[in-house]
Amino acid sequence: MKKAIYWFRKNLRVQDNPSLSKAIEDNDELICIYIKDYSIFNPKGLELGSMGDYRKKFLNESIINLKSEIKKLDLNLYIFEGGIENIFNEIKKRTKCNIVYGSKEVGWYEEIEEKKLVTKDFKLNLFNDQNLIELNNLPYEIKDIPLVFTHFRKKVEKEFKIRDLVKIKKKVMKKNIYSFDYQSRIERSEIKFNNNSNYPFIGGEKHGIKRLNNYLWETNGLKKYKETRNELIGTEYSSKLSAFLSIGCLSPVMIYHEVKKYESKVIKNSSTYWLIFEILWREFFRYVYLKEKIKIFIKKGINGNIFNKNFKNDINKFEKWKKGKTGQDFIDANMKELLKTGFMSNRGRQNVASYLVNNLDINWIWGASHFEKHLVDYDVCSNWCNWMYISGVGNNIKNWIFNPQRQSEIYDKKEIYRQIWLKINM
Repeated sequence: MKKAIYWFRKNLRVQDNPSLSKAIEDNDELICIYIKDYSIFNPKGLELGSMGDYRKKFLNESIINLKSEIKKLDLNLYIFEGGIENIFNEIKKRTKCNIVYGSKEVGWYEEIEEKKLVTKDFKLNLFNDQNLIELNNLPYEIKDIPLVFTHFRKKVEKEFKIRDLVKIKKKVMKKNIYSFDYQSRIERSEIKFNNNSNYPFIGGEKHGIKRLNNYLWETNGLKKYKETRNELIGTEYSSKLSAFLSIGCLSPVMIYHEVKKYESKVIKNSSTYWLIFEILWREFFRYVYLKEKIKIFIKKGINGNIFNKNFKNDINKFEKWKKGKTGQDFIDANMKELLKTGFMSNRGRQNVASYLVNNLDINWIWGASHFEKHLVDYDVCSNWCNWMYISGVGNNIKNWIFNPQRQSEIYDKKEIYRQIWLKINM
């Protein structure tokens, strides 16, 4: 009888999950696990604590939903908390199993986890569950990934191949009930939605699929995505799919095929292309990490400080920025929205990042860490690579500087967005 551990990481779903499908196919018994970790990166000289309330809420809801979906396959999800080596050693001792299936994650800490398990004699079978383009279908060697996204995109669009959706074939599995010392539980958050929130984010595969269907087929929001994506207010100006992508409640492949179906049945236009274009940006940054590794977390980034910025560690200015108390109303409104909802528009993110680096002359790593703490759609590669980009140390050859006053005149001409958030006391 074949037995394996299935390790859920940032692929918290059942549908279109290649590694889970293969684990079920290969084995007669599957021990499904998830390890809680609410820690975040705290740069030297800065104490941000642990994961923010809204991001934690979204993650916990996603795990609760996963447990429910796994149960439909007659499997049980064990939730753990503690050191990864201790947890896996206990699982191996109790189950007599050292074979592990799961997703191949990108990120410095994620890779350290994998290396620890290999040194402890665990046999890892990891899949590209979170990629749009699997590594063996990428028209580049990792070492040859270009600096500029446009070069990557043009080549990939000509040559890329997207896998088919993977459907799990349910089968009768042996069920043993185990008890573990490091077992934990997930508590459902009681935190309330802010009435001004742009979207009532509820975590989980069920809600991710609901949002995908709603945005494409019910509100027809995709049809005008390119025209509305820089707006600041409302549920439909952007897809709001990034949070579900970030921890794998939805796969990028599922979104891609659903967009293609929409193009064939409704309309194919610049907006449908643009949503796939944005997913390609996400894909690009995942491969940038695989090429550059820890460089995406250091002050000089991957491109060096070619614009000679200072990146000072001024804690007082940083505190005013993160609390929305800089005195620049467009910046402050966006920062307050982040703290009160766990979300900020793409337009807002570009502006507040530029303001921190170019106007306040503050270390961009502090800003990236603050986003890591709070964003419900935090994704290690997208977050850190985008911050590098705005700060001039990443995948760019242009110094990006946004004028928040001018930006607010364009994107918040009637001052409605600022009126909503500036009235909130922090």
